[in-house]
Amino acid sequence: MTLPETVHEYSRFAAQSFIQTAVFVDDRIYFRSTSADHESKKVIAPKPRKKASRNAPAETDQNSVAPSNTSKEDPAPNSYDIVNSFAKKQIVCSLYQPKKEARVSPTSDIFPLCRAADVVIVDWDLFGDGGKRARELIDGLIAQAVRDVPEQLRLILVYTQETNLFGVANEIYEKVHETIGDSFEPLQEEHGLAFHTKNSRIAILGKPGRERPGIDSNHIVEEADLADVAIREFSKLASGMLHAATLLGLSEIRKNSRKILSKFSSDLDPAFLTHLAMCLPEEDASSHIIPLLVSEIESVLEDALPAPLFPKKLLKDWCNNSWQPGEHLDQLFGRDGLDHRKIAEDICTKGFKAAKAEHDVVPNPNDAKKARKAARILLPREGSDANHKLSHLMASRTFYGDGSKFLKLGSVVHDRDQNQFLLCIQPVCDSVRLKEQQVFVFVRMRAGEPDVENSASHVIFKPDGAAIELVYQPKSYQCFVATFTPDKVSQEVVASKTDDEDLHFKDTDGKKYYWVDQLRTSHAQRAVERFASDLSRVGLTESEWQRRLDGKS
Repeated sequence: MTLPETVHEYSRFAAQSFIQTAVFVDDRIYFRSTSADHESKKVIAPKPRKKASRNAPAETDQNSVAPSNTSKEDPAPNSYDIVNSFAKKQIVCSLYQPKKEARVSPTSDIFPLCRAADVVIVDWDLFGDGGKRARELIDGLIAQAVRDVPEQLRLILVYTQETNLFGVANEIYEKVHETIGDSFEPLQEEHGLAFHTKNSRIAILGKPGRERPGIDSNHIVEEADLADVAIREFSKLASGMLHAATLLGLSEIRKNSRKILSKFSSDLDPAFLTHLAMCLPEEDASSHIIPLLVSEIESVLEDALPAPLFPKKLLKDWCNNSWQPGEHLDQLFGRDGLDHRKIAEDICTKGFKAAKAEHDVVPNPNDAKKARKAARILLPREGSDANHKLSHLMASRTFYGDGSKFLKLGSVVHDRDQNQFLLCIQPVCDSVRLKEQQVFVFVRMRAGEPDVENSASHVIFKPDGAAIELVYQPKSYQCFVATFTPDKVSQEVVASKTDDEDLHFKDTDGKKYYWVDQLRTSHAQRAVERFASDLSRVGLTESEWQRRLDGKS
């Protein structure tokens, strides 16, 4: 696999690899034009509340959608060009022409199709309704993505003959903003013709053949170019290098799904059921399939993704065209007038050691006291929490959905009465299959200090988004124990939640320990290993001068 050399092309390459399905919704897909069949489309003007297109030309009325030039026929879409443009990209495009009386609500026939697609392209004026059904469909899809499936990425393209694209954008803004609030805002760099939520993007595109003063050419699209534009717009949902690399990984998992399935063929069912039965009644072995599946997915990513995942030319492009040097750099380096991009390029492509040899201002990250300074160079600004977020992502388990939280090895809890954080180091086998009260072992963690050496063994985030650095203290005298009653069904200690409280575990004395985080298994096991090493220290007598020479304590 040959990777592109610019961040922009890298993102588009990843988007094209990821997108599999598109749906095109229009009321004239199967239309055969005759002069008698055309009627002027009725246009419904919106009631303006807040303009989405703040940078539109002054002469354009943004508050309503003016009728298109009705002296010209509104041609039916070229189905071949549309489908073929996506087919060339190996993307399946479904054409859908609803009936004139069709509904588009979440309970309608069309909604599940659009919900399943990566890209939805919808004509604005369906059967002359002035955008009523298009607005309702878009509003339903955005609300569903925000409330029900927040992990799903979706691109929605409004493809219209209307001359006033800003008016279309305003009507969409009014409808969706009313439903989901301020999380839906126009993108000013797109002049209000595109919107983002956390996981969805809406872009307004015009069909060619109309004069549209003030409209950027990127928003006027030929039918044969729809696939290219869809990929371009989708890539803006995941425009960073890590975003793009993640999309590439997910696409490789999709491509290799048959190989993964072949490893779990029905021939293995008898063997697995034998394994499951032998574990009963003490343990339900159904969960054992998860690490097996994770291992196969990991193998796919290791074998299918290119190495290196970020070539040097791509890193250079990021430093010179994507990265914005922060105002804190001159103060951090202690000198003005430096070529920050050159320093960043050398750090990213050669490493800190080589960059320091060429630029004496670069701190040595091997010096614990200078590591924090070195880690701030590529940050966009002073005070950015990007390093903390990456540290948390690497060390802590991500939870998808609202499943139960269990007290087990690696659980981090907060004793609010004593304002102390505790890390559970209970062995896994002693936290499951519990039929009676069980004692759990914790080790205290203190809050770290930003300028103290080795003061950030773990990073957690408070509910308000603030990062907290915690220092793990693997000492026997930092141990803490508490007794808990397991849930009768799961036979584990389950976190509970009342209407006005956060998730917490309650011990047999009624004391509450509030759930904060869950370390990944490998990080939790490392913490236990450090604790065990401390317990296994050997105390003995030896010559004091020799002990001091060896640096022993």
